[in-house]
Amino acid sequence: MQQPSVYYAHQKDRFSQLLDKANKEIGMLSRLRLWVALAGLGGMVWAFRGGNSWQWWVTAAVGAGFLALVKRHTQKEQARKAIEVNLFIVNLELKALEGDNSGLPDGAAYTNIAHPYSYDLDIFGKGSVYQALSRCVTLGGALLLRDRLATLTMDKTTIERRQEIIAELSGQPDLLQSFRAAGMAVPEGPKDQERLGLWLESQDYFINNMLVRIAAVAMPVASAACIVYSAVLGSMYQGFTLVVAVNWILLGIFSKKIKVAVQQMGHSAPLVDKYESLLRVAAGGAFTHPLLAETGAEAKSSVNAIFDLKKLAHLFESRSNGMTGPLMNTLFLFDFYCLLKMENWRKKHRQLLKQAIASMIETDVYVSCAVYAYNHPENIYPTINTADHEITATNLRHPLLNPKTAVGNDCSLGKGEQFYLLTGANMTGKSTFIRTIGVCNVLCNVGLPLPAERVSLPLLDLYTSMRITDSVQDDISYFRAELNRIKMIMDTVRTTAQPYLVLLDEPLRGTNSTDKQQGTRSIVETLLTCHAIGIVATHDTGLCDMEAQYRGKVSNYHFESAVTPSGLTFDFRLKPGGSTSNNATILMRQMGIIN
Repeated sequence: MQQPSVYYAHQKDRFSQLLDKANKEIGMLSRLRLWVALAGLGGMVWAFRGGNSWQWWVTAAVGAGFLALVKRHTQKEQARKAIEVNLFIVNLELKALEGDNSGLPDGAAYTNIAHPYSYDLDIFGKGSVYQALSRCVTLGGALLLRDRLATLTMDKTTIERRQEIIAELSGQPDLLQSFRAAGMAVPEGPKDQERLGLWLESQDYFINNMLVRIAAVAMPVASAACIVYSAVLGSMYQGFTLVVAVNWILLGIFSKKIKVAVQQMGHSAPLVDKYESLLRVAAGGAFTHPLLAETGAEAKSSVNAIFDLKKLAHLFESRSNGMTGPLMNTLFLFDFYCLLKMENWRKKHRQLLKQAIASMIETDVYVSCAVYAYNHPENIYPTINTADHEITATNLRHPLLNPKTAVGNDCSLGKGEQFYLLTGANMTGKSTFIRTIGVCNVLCNVGLPLPAERVSLPLLDLYTSMRITDSVQDDISYFRAELNRIKMIMDTVRTTAQPYLVLLDEPLRGTNSTDKQQGTRSIVETLLTCHAIGIVATHDTGLCDMEAQYRGKVSNYHFESAVTPSGLTFDFRLKPGGSTSNNATILMRQMGIIN
């Protein structure tokens, strides 16, 4: 398969050339349209002066040519916007390959410091896992991706199905590009989905009202008859006034119901456009996975019906035009016509549209994940281990680190011990390693490949305590907040049969060293009695005697720094045994803090 950097560079060249061509064509059409408009004006003057019928026919032909040019110009403008969207996407991915995800949504609104793991593992927010993943083009997709990152599944079949779908989609970069471009071409407001959902759930009213159904046929006929009769008379037929009055009385009677429909569907045309476009992309895909094949088949069977709704939605939206809406309602009860048509459509296809929206939202998440997988061809899909609770990995790296410089580590947590007791000096890599284990478990649940040579992960729920925040407003000190977090973890793992992965980074750092050592020892001893495996990182090497005390349950590992003539160096390699070095004093001297 073509390397992502090569593919995106080729796409950038292609869309850049198409954009240049479109700009030239639009410029030419604009100039031609101007000349034809001037010719039309000149033709009108010429026809007025000459007065011959053939002169008016020539002028009319020029006017028709002008309208054709306007239509062509509009089509070209739409094509240019589509090219610009594609080019925008390609540039985003070229930056992402360089580690710059700043143009992607960061999911900061989903940050929750009380969540079992997302705050500690940087799942949401600037520079987060979500920002590295999210290419969602629907708000529903963004929320579903949030939920999958924040809620771990304990079902092996679900994870493996996600892996298979992402793997297949990641092999179709053109389809991924088309899907995203179709979705990004139509912005989605925060209330659009809710508005359309309310309309779908609404009860049919107009099609069940006999007066509306009779009036929707009789009054337009009466109005048309009055118009024709007035033309024959050569003056306004007096009965026409009565027809118009009756029309407005009827509109007034049902104004509240019409207003509700306008609020729900009057501005939903763009959202229907979006899903119709997404369905067309899905319908054109060639898939082998059963779920993807089913999605494609459903898209093919539903896209025409949703295209009909799209036309009706745009027709109803035209009522907001200051002249067209009032005129059409005055003459033909336009609102009645549109609402009857839309309710009939809803009665037939309500479930079809619901299913189509749900299907495209899920596909949106898979497309997002597949782009990430395509951009990281060096990553591998982990094996799901259901035989025991062992986490085994070779050369496992943090997914957010630059793959060219990231240092990988081997891991066999739960194989020969229940807990790692991780020691080491500052900046040696303890926190990064813990986060690597946590983040990779989260991404595995989503179905994504991981940066490693080999990975096997069990089905574990996850709890972390790494980044504690105090609260002046709630009168909660740092130490109290940390105790609350640890209590929450202990209460959970002690009262459930569900196996947990527990990751603690420097617990009880808010108290003195003696109290901290005794407290950390008690936490580890308690966790050893629970259905859990995990890592406890600490600077306190005095705890390393727990390996001998709890042999086969606790193992010592560490990260080291080395003093060289140029200063401290770090290899970020996990090593067995307890740490024997400290670097705080050396670092302070290097920074000029102390002599």
